[in-house]
Amino acid sequence: MRATVKTTLITAVAAAAAVILLPAASASAAPTNAPNRLVGTADCGSDGTFSFVVNSGNAQGTTWNPAFVTRSDGVRGLFHPASVDLTFTSPFGTFTSVASKRTAPGPVSCTITGSPVGFPEATLTGTVTGTTTWLG
Repeated sequence: MRATVKTTLITAVAAAAAVILLPAASASAAPTNAPNRLVGTADCGSDGTFSFVVNSGNAQGTTWNPAFVTRSDGVRGLFHPASVDLTFTSPFGTFTSVASKRTAPGPVSCTITGSPVGFPEATLTGTVTGTTTWLG
């Protein structure tokens, strides 16, 4: 059981640290019902405050996933991280992940907090930089 939780946390970190530049899709494609999702909030300073959801379901096949974001005024978009500095904390310990793509960090820098759905004892904190594509 402990190995499964650790694998889930590592998968969630990899997904939260991830980005695949997907074509703009309807915001309704957000993985709000995905069984392995990570949800939280992001404070991006002058760029605003957002809620986000990241699907961490297949992090081994897809290392960098976009975060589906909703701005405080209801506008939805995709956040494509270029670098992350994340810390997961759970009853099983702490795991830190620092990663960046070969591309330059994005113009948006955010402080995030979140938790995997179904495992509220685990928390995610850290900073991410990247770009946001607003879907309208």
